[in-house]
Amino acid sequence: VDPALEADISALMASLTKQLYAVAVDRNRTRAMLCHIYHNAIFDRWFQARDLMLMSHLQDSIIHADVNTQILYNRTMVQLGLCAFRAGMISAAHNALQDIWAGGRAKELLAQGIVQRKQEKTTDEIKAEKKRQVPFHMHINMELLECVYFVTSMLLEIPHLAEGVEASARVISKPFRRQLDFYARQVFNGPPENARDHVMAGAMAMKNGDWRTCEQHVL
Repeated sequence: VDPALEADISALMASLTKQLYAVAVDRNRTRAMLCHIYHNAIFDRWFQARDLMLMSHLQDSIIHADVNTQILYNRTMVQLGLCAFRAGMISAAHNALQDIWAGGRAKELLAQGIVQRKQEKTTDEIKAEKKRQVPFHMHINMELLECVYFVTSMLLEIPHLAEGVEASARVISKPFRRQLDFYARQVFNGPPENARDHVMAGAMAMKNGDWRTCEQHVL
């Protein structure tokens, strides 16, 4: 690699992926595209990352990919969602994170933990799943992911709830509605202890029209 090119990590990434796009087989080309999108996302290049994802049409074909490539796709979508949130694209951020977080299997989908289910797994399945786990230093902060998902849900859901009964029937985020209903049913809510509690307290304040209190809870 040219040392001058290596000094500019983005130029190096563009150069390497360009070569793979031209000559690689489908699997390697797909993974190169995902790595390129991931790279743009963590450097806050929202529009470049979004355009690459849309042009690749990976959303339509990823279901046919191998498990490791699907994990990379999931991790790329999370970074894309976080990038959109940092860029102020609230709806886009929520859409990117919805499929990962709403199912309650985020750790499993990101290969950051093994979820114990009621169905018994074979020894071979457990071994294969453990091999797919990403190293700890590559983990995406789950509390940050949860916080961003619920904040985007709050900013999209509360205006609908404020419109009245008919609008409230259009559920944008079931996990957010479930948490908000649980929070509202509590006889007494103490001071928020974690990110989710802060967002729920802020959502209740915003629902009552008190945006200043919401701001204090969320920020």
